[in-house]
Amino acid sequence: MSRHAETTFLNVDLDLKSQFGLSRLLSALGDSVAPVHAEDGFACLELDEQPESPEEAVMRLATLITRLPKDAREEWDRCSERTLDIGIQAGATPHQVRYQLPVAALALAVSINAEVVITVYACAEPSP
Repeated sequence: MSRHAETTFLNVDLDLKSQFGLSRLLSALGDSVAPVHAEDGFACLELDEQPESPEEAVMRLATLITRLPKDAREEWDRCSERTLDIGIQAGATPHQVRYQLPVAALALAVSINAEVVITVYACAEPSP
């Protein structure tokens, strides 16, 4: 990435950790999400279609959880970590960027017992 690139919203990852397994949960989410990484007891998922904003991603992911069938929702509830991780790629411009999560998005995240985390990735060093 160029040091002159703009700061950009990347995506929201849904990170899950459970000692009880995630198979029913992942199966119930189906094609609505794409696994970035999954192994025994851990999954990192993102929406199947790129969201335009953190708000859209949080709302869509949280809504998927509210609509889970009972057995998958029980698996969700047993997760030791349920994190909506907002990814931002830092750039040299503009001077500042604001990404808002309205109360409705925060309330929906709280209603599914998920944490919201913001990860900012540094600008890459310029190539020699």
